[in-house]
Amino acid sequence: MRVDLKHIRENPGGVLPFEYEMDLSGIEKSAPNPVKVSGRIVNRAGVLLLDMTIGTDLSLVCDRCAMPINRDKSVRYEAVIAESVEDEETDDIIVCGEDYLELDGFAADAFILGLDSKNLCREDCKGLCQICGNDLNESECGCVTDDIDPRLEKLKQLLK
Repeated sequence: MRVDLKHIRENPGGVLPFEYEMDLSGIEKSAPNPVKVSGRIVNRAGVLLLDMTIGTDLSLVCDRCAMPINRDKSVRYEAVIAESVEDEETDDIIVCGEDYLELDGFAADAFILGLDSKNLCREDCKGLCQICGNDLNESECGCVTDDIDPRLEKLKQLLK
């Protein structure tokens, strides 16, 4: 979405709200539904502040037991919009010398970076048996899991 900044830059104290949906299904396969983006740009004493929330329903797979799970995910993103900066190593400043700002790239990046690195169906998920593949959340399988990598055998002796 393209936001026109010309009017808000000339209006100290002004607020420019926005709300739209974008499709991230081609980038992030866990987000098949439209991603809702809402927020506002505020001019505070000549400084433009961007505040937006990006959210959708995710279709995930538990990283331990491989069960499908659905989860709501919402990410908040805040930044300062500046025409130029001296130090380009900050992520909290968006450099925009134009009269408009494309929000899609910032919203997509913030949402993808805000995704969890590990997705579990529940906190105490036991996962799958390494030998037979049984879901340990449903029942114990009885497989002997006392096999230890020979390289770690010395560490087992420390526990005795």
